Amino acid sequence: MNEELNLREILLMLLKRWKLILLITSLCTIGTALVSFYLLTPIYQAKTEILVNRSLDSTVESMLSVAEIDSNLKLIETYRVIIESPRVMERVLEVIGAGSTMEELLLQTKVEPVKDSQVISITVEDPDQGRAVLIANTIAKTFQEEVVKMLSMNNVHILAEARNNPAAIPVSPKPILNSVIAFVLGLATSMVVVFLLVQMDTRLQSEKEVEEYLGLPVLATIAVIDKKTRKAFRQPKVEEVRNEYEKAEA
Repeated sequence: MNEELNLREILLMLLKRWKLILLITSLCTIGTALVSFYLLTPIYQAKTEILVNRSLDSTVESMLSVAEIDSNLKLIETYRVIIESPRVMERVLEVIGAGSTMEELLLQTKVEPVKDSQVISITVEDPDQGRAVLIANTIAKTFQEEVVKMLSMNNVHILAEARNNPAAIPVSPKPILNSVIAFVLGLATSMVVVFLLVQMDTRLQSEKEVEEYLGLPVLATIAVIDKKTRKAFRQPKVEEVRNEYEKAEA
């Protein structure tokens, strides 16, 4: 079999096995959609933001210099570590009640600074939206209280509390996106399967391949007659025999 396939041969090869391609692609797409809609647990997200500066007295109004702002930005990483510390998380666990461990709470929580600002974003994901809101707000308030005790700095302000939204849409899973990805992967997989089947098939498929393999010209071919064609040829003969029999009986 000639291993060099041109574009036309590739298209013909894929069209010849379109049922296999359709089957694999459909199974991947439909299977992923069913799993996304009915088996995966919806995950909701709650987010709160806190502002951190180095002002010791919130009643004093002053303009921060560029150096002070730069120093504040460098302290953001320290504050992030404090938020994720056992001292803060243990208090949060006491408020939200049993059902979670500290490791699970840390996996649910994402703490990151907002780019080029003194704002820290706290994002919590949970199957229960109300619980996610509670955890996010509790972390922010607990951190605000603990910073005063640990660093003697009254410099944390909650900008936006997380709110419970009855119309909230889960952040995951995303059935439509998952189905589209599954369709593309299923289509690619089916094509790979077709190519593998063709490469493993060592039979001669055409007169051209016979000539290339034997090095001899093809003088004649025997056409394959399918069932429909055989039936079409056989029917007139049956009618002729029946007519001859009827004439003989008469």
